[in-house]
Amino acid sequence: MIRANVLPALCVVLSLVAATAHAQQPQMGPLVVNVDGGFASQAEADFKDGEGGFSVNRWFLSAGLDYVWDRRNSLGVSFGAGESRYDFSGLGASGGQAPWETVEDQRLSVIGRFGFGETGSVIIIPSYRYAGEKDSDAGDARTWGLLAGAAWRISEDLTIGPGFGVMSEIEDSSRVFPILVINWNITERLNLSTGRGLSASQGPGLTLSYQLNPHWSLGLTGRYEDVRFRLDEVGPVPAGVGRNRSLPLVLSASWKPMPKIGLSLFAGAGFAGELELQDPDGVTLEKSDYKTAPLLGFTFDARF
Repeated sequence: MIRANVLPALCVVLSLVAATAHAQQPQMGPLVVNVDGGFASQAEADFKDGEGGFSVNRWFLSAGLDYVWDRRNSLGVSFGAGESRYDFSGLGASGGQAPWETVEDQRLSVIGRFGFGETGSVIIIPSYRYAGEKDSDAGDARTWGLLAGAAWRISEDLTIGPGFGVMSEIEDSSRVFPILVINWNITERLNLSTGRGLSASQGPGLTLSYQLNPHWSLGLTGRYEDVRFRLDEVGPVPAGVGRNRSLPLVLSASWKPMPKIGLSLFAGAGFAGELELQDPDGVTLEKSDYKTAPLLGFTFDARF
């Protein structure tokens, strides 16, 4: 069994579809303030190949300011911070030590959206992120990234285009991955879109949603998670690196009492989870799979 592991830090992140969707809605003025947040609880998940398991509670809050020239052009900045508190249990009679207790997540992003031609738009989101235990070296826990995409409004019901992400990784080479930018009204009530993230992933997933009425909708969101963070200087592997990979799938119920305010409750599970522990140079020391991990929580967003 792996003795020190890394788990995903759930949070609310910027996604390409958010900017695409905002481009299709009337703006309230040249300056728009937005606030997003969320909380998620992962119930006990056992390790497949040994003793013990873990649970985790997470929260995240972000605020941003956008300057909107018109419906197709805007530039904004967003700052977010969160925390993940872990509880390990049953790590064995040999005195297995909990690998960590609290992990912090901070990020700063710039969001640019610019129209071109009659139907095209470009979305660019460079970002800075700190992810590490409370007493980890800040300089060793920093990463940089870029999400970008181009989309065309093919019809009143379909906006689609390609995108990509480039993310630096702690003690590893950068990752490049593709993104599908899509906002498709399949019917008057059914929509497929690039999904807003519930976690600290390196790119958005896909959401299939059904509009029950003007205020309520149901959704199914899936994504691929690959999260790394820096360990502190006093744990089992001082200044090491933790990594978690999984496939979260959640069902959500969303309520919008007003067009600019929303609340979502979600429940689901993380599948195919794998935890990895690396030394400070990024060399793998241990790996372990964990069983399906139940998830439950909520997110909210507001714009003024």
